[in-house]
Amino acid sequence: MDFLSGFFSRNWTLKLSAFGVALLLWVAVRAESPTRQELRDISVRVDVRDPQWALVGEPTPPAVTVRLGGPSRELIGMAVDRPTIVIPLEVVTGGDTVVSLSNSWVRVQDRPGVIVEEIQPSSVRLILEPIKRVTLPVATRIEGELPVGFAMAGLPEVFPPGIRVSGPQSLVSDLDSVRLLPLDLGEVTGPARISISVDTIALKGLMVQPASVEVDIPFEDRVERVMSGISIVLPPNLMEPSALELRPATASVIVQGARSLVDRADPTLFELVVRIEPDDVPEPGDEAEFPIALEGLPPLIEGELQQSVVTVRHLRLDSTQ
Repeated sequence: MDFLSGFFSRNWTLKLSAFGVALLLWVAVRAESPTRQELRDISVRVDVRDPQWALVGEPTPPAVTVRLGGPSRELIGMAVDRPTIVIPLEVVTGGDTVVSLSNSWVRVQDRPGVIVEEIQPSSVRLILEPIKRVTLPVATRIEGELPVGFAMAGLPEVFPPGIRVSGPQSLVSDLDSVRLLPLDLGEVTGPARISISVDTIALKGLMVQPASVEVDIPFEDRVERVMSGISIVLPPNLMEPSALELRPATASVIVQGARSLVDRADPTLFELVVRIEPDDVPEPGDEAEFPIALEGLPPLIEGELQQSVVTVRHLRLDSTQ
C-alpha cells in the first residue's frame, strides 16, 4: 500500500506535464484533420468586363451555399472571414444570361488547404443591358438666403456645365439632367467658386464623371430704390374699361436687389394690374376697392408696393364724372 501511495505522489509535476503535452498533440491532430463545412448566403458579385454592357440589378439568386473542405482550424475561421464569389464576365452574348458557377471563382482569402467542393445552386441568372453614354446638363439646387445686406446678382454658373453619365440604357434614358447636392446660400461669405458634389442617390447603378463641379455664386450689396409714377391699369378682360375710373391712377414701387440689377431696372416695363373680375365690377355710380399686383419685374429683383389697393369707380352713363 505504501508502495502505491509513493508511486502516485512522486514526480506528479512530470506526470501532469506529460498529460498536457498529450492533450496539445491531440488538439493539433484534430485541427489538422480534414473536415467539411457548409456556408450559406454567400454573396455572388459580377465583374462585367465587356465595355458595351452593364448589369441590371443583382444576380438571381443573389446568394448561394458553398461547401468547403480542409483543416478544421482553417474552416473555423471561414465562419467569420466569409468567402465571396466574383463572376468574371468577359464577353456578353445577350441581355438574359445564365452562368454556371465555377469553384475557382470562390475567394477564400489566405486559407491554406481549403478547397471548394460544391456550390448550390450551381448557376445564376444575369440581366444585362447595353451601356448608354450621354452628357447631361447640371441642375443646381439653391436653399436658404444670403446673409443680410447681400443679394444675388445673377444665376449660379456651373463649370463644367455638363456631366458625363454612363450605365444601363433604361436608367440613363430616364434622365434629363444631373442634380447637385443642395447649396445653402446662408453659408456663402463672399463671391467665390464653390465645389459641390453630384447627388448620386438618384444615380444608383450609374457612373458619373466628374463627381463634383465648381459653382460660381455671383452676389452684390443689397440696395433699394423707389420708383414713382407707375401707372395702374385694368386687366384686358373687362368690358368697357373706359367707364371705370381708378383712384389713384399711379403708384410707387420699392425695388430691392443687387446693386447692378436695381440700377438697370426700367420702370417703364413695370405694370400695376388691378385684380378685378368682370362679375365684381361695381354698378354704375358705385365704387369699391380692389387689390393691385406688380408685374414685369426682372429676375432676381423684388418689388414692394407702397399701397396695395386702388379704388375703382363705375361712372354713370349720363355723367362726365
